[in-house]
Amino acid sequence: MVLPVLMALLVLGLQLAMWGLASHALSLGVAEGGAAARAQLGSPPEATALVKRDVGAIGGSLVGSLKVAIHGLPDDFVAVSATGAVPTIFPGLQFHVSALSTGPVQGFRATG
Repeated sequence: MVLPVLMALLVLGLQLAMWGLASHALSLGVAEGGAAARAQLGSPPEATALVKRDVGAIGGSLVGSLKVAIHGLPDDFVAVSATGAVPTIFPGLQFHVSALSTGPVQGFRATG
């Protein structure tokens, strides 16, 4: 009776660790892509490619079905968001991760 419960807790712990690592990889990738999108000469395609490259390098196959969106906000702000799916150990369960990075576009502005 005790052994099945311990095995279930071990597998649940592994699933939570996979979700945590995927979430961390996505957060780091979106932060880097957000910095690229906010740069003075940054472009959305470059930022999208950077997010995908960083998430792939950090998380490997822990983040599947990666979708990246870049939105221009009022007052020269930019938001970079991404979502992805985490592989599961338990059949029928689906875990998703998401991250958001928002900030002002960097550049020189007239004073006064």
